[in-house]
Amino acid sequence: MPNRLSHETSPYLKQHADNPVDWYPWGEEALARARGEDKPILLSVGYSACHWCHVMAHESFEDAATASLMNERFINIKVDREERPDLDHIYQNVAQAMTGGGGWPLTVFLTPDLKPFFGGTYFPPVDKFGRPGFPKVLTALSDAYKDQRDTVAENAEKLTEFIRAMRDPGANAPASEASADAPVDLVRLQAVAKRLASGIDWTNGGFGGAPKFPNTMGLTFLWRMGIRDAAILSLTKMATGGIYDQLGGGFSRYSVDERWAVPHFEKMLYDNALLLKLYSEVALDDPGAHPFFIEVIEGTLSWALREMRSPGGGFYAAQDADSEGEEGKFFVFTPDEIAAILPERDARVFNLRFGVTSEGNFEHGATVLAFAHTISEVARQAGISESEVRSSLEVAKRKVLAAREKRVRPGLDDKILTSWNGLMISGLAWASAALARAGRAAAAALAREAALDAWRFIRSRAVSDGKLHATFQADRARFNAYLDDYAAMANAALDLLRMIDVPKGAEVELMNDARAWVDTVLEKFSDPEGAGYFFTASDHEKLLERPKALFDSATPSGTSMMLGALAVLAELDPDGQGARYSDELERQLRANWPLMERQPHGFGETLCAALLAVRGPITVTGPTGLPVVHPHVFRKPAPAPWLVCHRKTCSLPIRELPALETEIRNQLKT
Repeated sequence: MPNRLSHETSPYLKQHADNPVDWYPWGEEALARARGEDKPILLSVGYSACHWCHVMAHESFEDAATASLMNERFINIKVDREERPDLDHIYQNVAQAMTGGGGWPLTVFLTPDLKPFFGGTYFPPVDKFGRPGFPKVLTALSDAYKDQRDTVAENAEKLTEFIRAMRDPGANAPASEASADAPVDLVRLQAVAKRLASGIDWTNGGFGGAPKFPNTMGLTFLWRMGIRDAAILSLTKMATGGIYDQLGGGFSRYSVDERWAVPHFEKMLYDNALLLKLYSEVALDDPGAHPFFIEVIEGTLSWALREMRSPGGGFYAAQDADSEGEEGKFFVFTPDEIAAILPERDARVFNLRFGVTSEGNFEHGATVLAFAHTISEVARQAGISESEVRSSLEVAKRKVLAAREKRVRPGLDDKILTSWNGLMISGLAWASAALARAGRAAAAALAREAALDAWRFIRSRAVSDGKLHATFQADRARFNAYLDDYAAMANAALDLLRMIDVPKGAEVELMNDARAWVDTVLEKFSDPEGAGYFFTASDHEKLLERPKALFDSATPSGTSMMLGALAVLAELDPDGQGARYSDELERQLRANWPLMERQPHGFGETLCAALLAVRGPITVTGPTGLPVVHPHVFRKPAPAPWLVCHRKTCSLPIRELPALETEIRNQLKT
């Protein structure tokens, strides 16, 4: 019989609606019962595309005996971390404190007043992987809550204090490192960039070893600081590896190895949005130098429009890693499967190019497709010309993709998340500019229209009672918007303004949106005494703690996106508010600098905002058709002629495009 989760809109919660566990969604009904019965809370946090969430669900939550133990001894609450990132922000710190790492599924045990006393991530059904079996954990913790209340209370207080300390991790920075009185300048940013670059894997690209995540924000900062080989190497290795879907386009969440060969197959909207933007930024610098990146942009765009766009224009959250109960089954191939799809010669060419062998590189002898040989190597081994190899691959990829489409597809999480759509709008806007400059007019038009449609969707469908909301699903906007939602959408509006030719009249709407969303953050999310911004608004539901969003994770932090928007608005000076935005930006950069300097790996996007502030945005006022696109150039549509402005000083009127391009390039050198 379905439990209470059957009434929820979240696909992740609905996945658990038939569990024998007496699940509650987060809300007063569950919390009141915990207080009334004096029972501990078992809080389980995950998301629909999470492989290990599925594993724990199958092993424990679908098991009648384990469910009975949970129902007898706990009030069980299931949370979708994508709907309630505020709760995830708070309680991830418990796993960090107890195990040294976080992730999903997140399993935390709370007192009825919401204080955590134990937590971790995945627990197996029996002792293995160096972890205790879940039934053993349940019994021990419920017994402790009943018989050792003082010890539980002590643990709860310690963990609560840890959570509160993590809200402002830079509050106790050594005075020698804080340097709060010194402004952030290019010299200091260069030193931080050098430190960040020291973590680059110069063989395989990316940062560090396995498992390897893109860390797009860090790569973007290195690119903008002139350490371009780090970004180009990383982007090339990712796009030729298995983390990129060589048939259907789009990137998986991370690679389980250091070579980007075998991914964790879930595809998240945010990863693809961020990578789409960075590939486009690099390609815009010189499209002729990076034709392969243009192909990756087109492939990722095709995937997003084909598989992730809702009928109304908003973008869905994620695709699952699993199909038919197996991770990656939808994406991998054996030689026999390729032979059943392609003629012998084309199969040989395909297998050589993408490394399909009888041994495979994945489970059950299957292969994750990745570049195994160059075109010239394939031609030599197949005994044909390079042009014949290219023609063969072009046809073969279409046929193999068509065959793959007949397989059982991975699950789709069709939530539309405001913040992730903001990231995707920015990515699409940049992609449109890059494709247009590379002469791919049709693809550029598709990206442009998709970006505008998504912006219109969020500003209309995700708004209810005049307020922005965090999610839209089942024709319903839910959950008051978080910091990330406002900051990502503000940047999306600004990216639309500068990257594409928007419809007549939309310029005013976009600028008004950006300013209104930034002003809402300043009004409801500010901490006048500390660094960064609160993740939740001042009128949000009262929780154990009011978390902050300082560090980048898989997505840019809300604080970092906010600082980028402030830097732009300070220069654009809408309605004479530039000085207010500039003062707030300077205050935040000084307050955040100690952490940025010590832990640059977690502050890539904030460092990008600092670089923008240090160099100063360049604004081009005039008609559309801007010929040069750069991360530090913004435009303010207006009648001719053009004016190029930097640091509140403008050029003489410019009437010819070549002269405009020259002036912009001169300003970029200053």
